[in-house]
Amino acid sequence: MKLLTITLTYLKQTFSSRSVLIFSVLMPMIFTAVLGIAMEGMGPPDEPPRWTLLLSDEDRSPQSAALRRQLEANPSLELVAAPAADIPARVENGDAPAGLVIPAGFGAALQHGRPADLRFYRAARHLLDAQAVEAAVGTAVGTLEGIRNTAAVAQRVADRLAIPPVSPAEAFAQAAALWEARAPLEIHAAAVTRLKGTEIPIGTAQSSPGMLVMFVLFVTFGGGSTLLVERERDTLRRLLVMPLGKATLIGGKLLGIFLSALVQMSIMVLFGAALGVNWGQAPAALAAMLLAYGFAATALGILIAVVARTAAQADGLSTVTVLVLSALGGAWWPIEIVPPWMQTLAKALPTYWGMQGFQDIIVRGLGLRAVLPEAGVLAAFGVVFLAVGLWRFRWE
Repeated sequence: MKLLTITLTYLKQTFSSRSVLIFSVLMPMIFTAVLGIAMEGMGPPDEPPRWTLLLSDEDRSPQSAALRRQLEANPSLELVAAPAADIPARVENGDAPAGLVIPAGFGAALQHGRPADLRFYRAARHLLDAQAVEAAVGTAVGTLEGIRNTAAVAQRVADRLAIPPVSPAEAFAQAAALWEARAPLEIHAAAVTRLKGTEIPIGTAQSSPGMLVMFVLFVTFGGGSTLLVERERDTLRRLLVMPLGKATLIGGKLLGIFLSALVQMSIMVLFGAALGVNWGQAPAALAAMLLAYGFAATALGILIAVVARTAAQADGLSTVTVLVLSALGGAWWPIEIVPPWMQTLAKALPTYWGMQGFQDIIVRGLGLRAVLPEAGVLAAFGVVFLAVGLWRFRWE
């Protein structure tokens, strides 16, 4: 009962402070939203780029029609019909990165195995885009040559087997139909588990757990600093005169810090969910990670209070420690994009294991069994931090 009284008193004092609410609740929300928007650009574009290709077909043959169909089937190209005489000027003026003219006689030359010329125009001011369009045109031409070769082989086989002859035009049309046919693809959906490490978190999927991991350290480190403030003001010494006992007193303080961390993390989870972060795939896994990381952060806050001699030192040391742990542990950016040596170094930090566990839930869609290793490592961190902190803590 006395322990709960101390805990409730700590929680009341903590969350009745307007500055604490601003720093531990409002600021994490702002950082989560702003960084989430900023990091959306790190991912692949929603749609592939499209380039305009000015096209003039002066041949009007089955071969040129087949080439047009191949170009139209390319999702990266947007064909715009234009007179052949206007294409060079329009490309030069920047109306499109490239233009293509299929001259008269193209189909006949292709059918009889003669060189078939195409007139391709590139814009000097959009050279990279023009090269991409040229590569797409080259792919279409290669397909067209494959159709022609298929038709030629079919005719030779028909001659050898004494099959009634087929005209070159008919053979080309049949080969083109076969090449352009799309066999239906039937996809059977089944429950799958996303493999660990196959996706790099971006947007709010990175910023939501990242800001949770970082700002909860500020809360727990601030809780550790309150012990130093009470020691400097002789509050702890006066409390020891009361029939509480050291274990009850420190236990109530620790439980209060731990619960305040859980409250803040729960608010961050709900806010992230409102922004579209999928925290709800495995509630048991999320609960395990919140409890494990909250315990490790609380224990680390006590350790910082032991290392620092005064509350002022603890404040400065806390800020530096939180920023370093957050940056190296992957809270600011995906750990997958940093150099290998930084990824190796991060494994020695509790923030890394916290981020990995939360990302297993959010990005990789994994459950309780998958996050148990991360939760176990965090619990081990917490035990070590707490043992050292309590051992070295000075009451006066």
